[in-house]
Amino acid sequence: MKTLQIATFGTDGQDAIAFGIKNFPIHKLILVCFHEDKNKAEEFSRRIKSILGLPITITLVTKENVIRDTMDRINEILQLHINEFEDILMNVSCGDKLLGCAALSTAFIHGVKAFGMDYTHTMPLMMPVLKLSYNEIISDAKKKILMAIDSAGGSVDSLDQLEKISGFGKPLLSYHVQGSKDAKGLVELGLVNIEKGERNKISTKITTLGKLLISSNSL
Repeated sequence: MKTLQIATFGTDGQDAIAFGIKNFPIHKLILVCFHEDKNKAEEFSRRIKSILGLPITITLVTKENVIRDTMDRINEILQLHINEFEDILMNVSCGDKLLGCAALSTAFIHGVKAFGMDYTHTMPLMMPVLKLSYNEIISDAKKKILMAIDSAGGSVDSLDQLEKISGFGKPLLSYHVQGSKDAKGLVELGLVNIEKGERNKISTKITTLGKLLISSNSL
């Protein structure tokens, strides 16, 4: 079974990437790092290639927009390689904390197995994997509402506008967007933000997580 490892990369903790290579199956490695760490990532890649001959690619993200950029780049990686590898592992034990958080969040969304290192830096810690990925938990109706908002530029000014572009009536929109006692809406799921304006108009805007789900093939 072919396995792809995706690892966050930074100045510190590079031994954790080597640990992941040594202790888990791997047929290709993709490093995710900031632009300013590109030279160090290339040097690290050359050392690994010279020893193992392992194919390695480097994906760059911006520090200024680390969360969104990291999630977007990893999402692109998963879409590109989903048919090439039977298993994918995410190593979040190296590099910037926000870089690791964004990578871990993306793993949760797609149901990808992720791991870090314990406090001794000698044992891997496997992160819990959702039985269903985030985008499988969300109903078709909520997905359609998200896609409608996205088609309007990522935000709508009122429920009236959302009603026209989504095809859902206001009661259903309120249920799916704001939720109820028994069910989480798009707001609580972290997929949209809402804001009340004049005359109680409710504007709705897609969050970074919502945009990531919109851009994935599974929506």
